Amino acid sequence: MAAKKPDYSVLDRFNFERKPVGVLFTSIRPKGIKRIAKELNFCEMLKEAQAGNSFYVAPTDWVCVGIEQMILGMAEPDPVLISGALGGEDKLFKCASACRALYNYIPYMPKNSVKYVVFATVDKMTFDPDLLVITAELPQARTILRSVNFSTGEPFVSKATPVVACAWIYVYPVVNGELNYYITGLGQGMNQLNIFPPGLFLISIPFQKIPMVLENLPEMEYTPQMKPGPGGPAHRKRVNKLLADLRKKIKE
Repeated sequence: MAAKKPDYSVLDRFNFERKPVGVLFTSIRPKGIKRIAKELNFCEMLKEAQAGNSFYVAPTDWVCVGIEQMILGMAEPDPVLISGALGGEDKLFKCASACRALYNYIPYMPKNSVKYVVFATVDKMTFDPDLLVITAELPQARTILRSVNFSTGEPFVSKATPVVACAWIYVYPVVNGELNYYITGLGQGMNQLNIFPPGLFLISIPFQKIPMVLENLPEMEYTPQMKPGPGGPAHRKRVNKLLADLRKKIKE
């Protein structure tokens, strides 16, 4: 029996201003999809796909000072980068040693495991994505981030650094199998490229978690407008009543 295809239509109720994007990492040249036609940094490609452009990126299309090929496992690390000298000279870190230590934490794809990267919004995807990236405002993010915790109890956390944001957005979730999120405005490079306004959540959901998220979301309450609760006394009264009812039920 063929596996059930994920139903992404549940995402429609969020009315995202910027459409969710699927990303595929593959060693086989994609068919029926155009190659990227302009120079873009890895983090800019998300916005390009949201503009309605499906595309794939070939090994010679990467333009960001060797970072992208390195984290994708396509090339050996550039000695100047991993020495930390650039980060120290550019005043991004207190010293080269601090920048060098950064590379102990940056996630990487296995060497030579990726040759092409494919981008498309969920309504245009012709592939099963390795990653689903959702660009959300806070009320939307509140529900999306809970969609794994809802059925597993697992905490949602953000693993990030202020540079090499692309590693945490695209690579970390896939190699670790964990939902991750990055908040726009925190990344130095992304700010310089002026990709998104600050304060948006870039929520990256790896293939391991996509089915769970899509199954949980229909069961979860979503309130587009974040309204304050009734206040301390009313909240405590409601919770205390729930506890009292449960204690009564347990004794029966």
